[in-house]
Amino acid sequence: MRPAAAAVLFVLGQAAPAQQITIGPQAVLASYREVVSGLRYAGFGFGGAMSVRFHKLSVDGVVTRVKLDTADGSAATQSVTATQFDAWVGYDVAPYASLEVGVIRRTADPELDAQSVGAVRLGARSFYEIGPGATILFRANYLAAPRFSGGGRAPFSLDLGLGLDVRLAGRLHGTAAYAFQRINRKTNPGGAGEIDAPIQETVGRVGLALAF
Repeated sequence: MRPAAAAVLFVLGQAAPAQQITIGPQAVLASYREVVSGLRYAGFGFGGAMSVRFHKLSVDGVVTRVKLDTADGSAATQSVTATQFDAWVGYDVAPYASLEVGVIRRTADPELDAQSVGAVRLGARSFYEIGPGATILFRANYLAAPRFSGGGRAPFSLDLGLGLDVRLAGRLHGTAAYAFQRINRKTNPGGAGEIDAPIQETVGRVGLALAF
């Protein structure tokens, strides 16, 4: 996924005359489950978000790093550190809606204790001004061509998100976001036939951002 990340950063760098750029740090709360194997994690971390808008084109990028500790009832025996990169490129097709493509790349350390995942995003989002200086966003993405560190395939995967941006004072904004991801992974251990091995993740982010 490194070439994809480089491409997004290139687009950001070319957007100097953009109508608006926002960037800032975020606190992150996340949970991760591998349902069949009984792996359950939850934890806290930090990240950063950047958004660029130029006429009808928008580019969003988020990087998070979370230490996931074992949760009650989990079969896991040690913590995992998850680093995730998310990117979206959208084009407005209506005053309150856009089509978008993007990528996701999540790595787990130690890698064998949770799945590292990479996929392409295809979807849409809607956004509404709910008051002066306040905008709410809803996003729905299909995750295409997913790849897993432990192998397997996923015939259907979905990523849903909610976001809120509120102008607090001048260029200072408050931001909040929530994402739910469900990956219907299937594996074929030992060639004995496919079994379901779904992955589920939730991420909440709260932070501040400066607009330029």
